[in-house]
Amino acid sequence: MRNYVSKIKFSNFVNVLRELLEWRYFPFITAVVTLSCYYIGWDLVTIYFICLTVGAMLLLLKDLTPVIPQFLFMNVMISMQNSPLNFGEIVGSDFYTRIENLVIIGIAVCFLAGTMIYRIVALGKAKTFRPNLIFWSLCVLSASFIFNGVGSADYTVKNLLYGLLLSFLFLVVYVLLSSQVELTEENYVKIGVGFLAFSSLLFIELALKYAVDYEKIYASGTLDKQQIIMGWGVWNNCGTFFSICVAPVMLMASKSKRGYLYLIYAAVLVACAFFTGSRQAMLGSSFAFGLCSVALMVKSRTRLVNAIILAVMAVAGIILVIVYREKVLAFIDKIMQNVFNDDGSYSGGGRMRLIKLAIEYFKSNPVFGSGFFSPFESFELTGITNTLFPTFAHNTFAEILGTCGLFGIISYLGYRVITIIGFFRKPTQNKFYIAACILTLLLICMLDNYIFYLLPTLIYSTLIPFATGKQKN
Repeated sequence: MRNYVSKIKFSNFVNVLRELLEWRYFPFITAVVTLSCYYIGWDLVTIYFICLTVGAMLLLLKDLTPVIPQFLFMNVMISMQNSPLNFGEIVGSDFYTRIENLVIIGIAVCFLAGTMIYRIVALGKAKTFRPNLIFWSLCVLSASFIFNGVGSADYTVKNLLYGLLLSFLFLVVYVLLSSQVELTEENYVKIGVGFLAFSSLLFIELALKYAVDYEKIYASGTLDKQQIIMGWGVWNNCGTFFSICVAPVMLMASKSKRGYLYLIYAAVLVACAFFTGSRQAMLGSSFAFGLCSVALMVKSRTRLVNAIILAVMAVAGIILVIVYREKVLAFIDKIMQNVFNDDGSYSGGGRMRLIKLAIEYFKSNPVFGSGFFSPFESFELTGITNTLFPTFAHNTFAEILGTCGLFGIISYLGYRVITIIGFFRKPTQNKFYIAACILTLLLICMLDNYIFYLLPTLIYSTLIPFATGKQKN
């Protein structure tokens, strides 16, 4: 009798836990935990919370959509106190190189990996995954990652390991998510809420950064972006995350009876992207907001109100530019510095040099490239760059061409064409906003390489099924 009662209690606990993990607003709980631990410096608590919740989702949930918001928060787990970042006057902490901390983190990661392996094995036994064109194109692309740098003079085992890791994030994560999520209205809303919670955390951290370091940020009379540094990244990282949140928030604007509130919030996110000082984020967030604003005018529950708000925003923007013309011109002059050389040729803040370097790497080993650990930059922000993690060409096509050669670039182009076909096969309003989010990330990756940065790669791979799959009515 006692065993029977204990089983009932345990069953009730599991059911309550499952309902909590499936709850649409659970990402806000994660946001509160992550934000609180960020300022206290309890990175290990955040890591364990996210690993345990994702692991529980993999073990208990039939539909894995709730893991997507958790993957978002993985990108912002590192606090300022424990950050390994070395930049300017900031000296990085050795927190993530201490053996005792690595052991503790390793236990959490092993638990998460174990639950993922369990889910993959269960997936294989259930035979619920049906290979499609995206799967086969990912197989070829993953092979090009694995063979990166083969035959080059500087090839090491690190090339193989990094290629295997990227293959896992692109291929295995796609297989797991595409077969374990349902493309329903509710799940698209859950993704939107997840990005809403994630962007709220970003907004609070940026606002507090300005409140505490305002004099440093504007010490020169204009925005000094190099002062926008979080424990988990610099101004470009912060701006990029704001940018990819715009489209999912606009998805919420298209659904809600008070969609105009989400529209206003999306505009705030664009402003936040500008306040990071990241040029690529300014471009990406403006693109996302413009594209999704057109979509809202075509179809949304509050089209008239949205149109009025957008018109007011446009007029207000014009007035502000006129009134603060000198400050605007100074700001534009600041962000355009080092974009062009003295002779007028494009420099892109040194990106053109990296692209030319990638071409040289390609020429030295055309078939498989020179490998991911080809040295692209002369500076390091983390102290672990180019040892555990490679530096990059800051352009997706240049990166793949230089590091993976013809095999890589042909594989990537084929994969990209197939994903585009997947979206246009049966486009829907929901798929559009998720595709806009991915497209924003890919646009920014023409000036950076976030889809190869591992944790942002998780975001990309988990969203692909929702942009290319067949939505249920």
